Amino acid sequence: MKQKKPILPAKFGLLILLLAVAISLPLAGCSKKHKSSRNAVVPTGTPGNGGGTSTGTGGGGSNGGGNPGDAEALDLTWAAARDESQADLEYMADRIKAYANGLWTGTEGQAYLREQTLKNNTSDAQVIIKSIKGPKSNPVGWMTGGSGGWQITLTTGTLPSQVFLHEFGHAWVGPFRSEEYNCMDPGSGVCVMGAAGTGGEEGLCKWCDPENCVASQQCWNKIQETHGWAHPGPGGTAPSCNVTIQ
Repeated sequence: MKQKKPILPAKFGLLILLLAVAISLPLAGCSKKHKSSRNAVVPTGTPGNGGGTSTGTGGGGSNGGGNPGDAEALDLTWAAARDESQADLEYMADRIKAYANGLWTGTEGQAYLREQTLKNNTSDAQVIIKSIKGPKSNPVGWMTGGSGGWQITLTTGTLPSQVFLHEFGHAWVGPFRSEEYNCMDPGSGVCVMGAAGTGGEEGLCKWCDPENCVASQQCWNKIQETHGWAHPGPGGTAPSCNVTIQ
């Protein structure tokens, strides 16, 4: 299949690089499971052809099954940039569910990945995986963004959840326009915006606040300014994340 052009050409976007090299890790999520409390909406700043649900094979829900309440629901499109096997696409669907657990933990039960679409052999999506089980490079992930929306690229699907969450922090959660690689306190699980490679199998999965920030950004100040979420949030069991493979 001929590849389509990316949603956002890099020359029009703000390129934010995650410079730490992450190690290949198992599928288990980094999260405790919590309950949610905000209105269910699609994300702002989403490219026009993103979101929604579609038909296809494979996928399925995560094992969370919690009630999302009025948490913000995000329906994203994902794509393998090259032609991948069905087995590897199913592996990537499980990785997306692990990322969903991390997002639920990081937002303290106030945002979740709901209906995700995983496409094959294209770059027409909001999150691009260059090669599902391919090699890592430096940087391992990046986000391009501008007035038309955002797009995240991951070099491989074997990356820990923190890499996706870091770039999604730049794209939507903050959105954070600067890096804070030195904000790392594994004991308290912060910060997603720190360098990858610490914090367990899926990396650091919480954003920092004025009490535990060991740098200067104090991420939750920006998150509350953007989304109006409570901190601490309501928590609860993570909702199901459904992934449809096209």
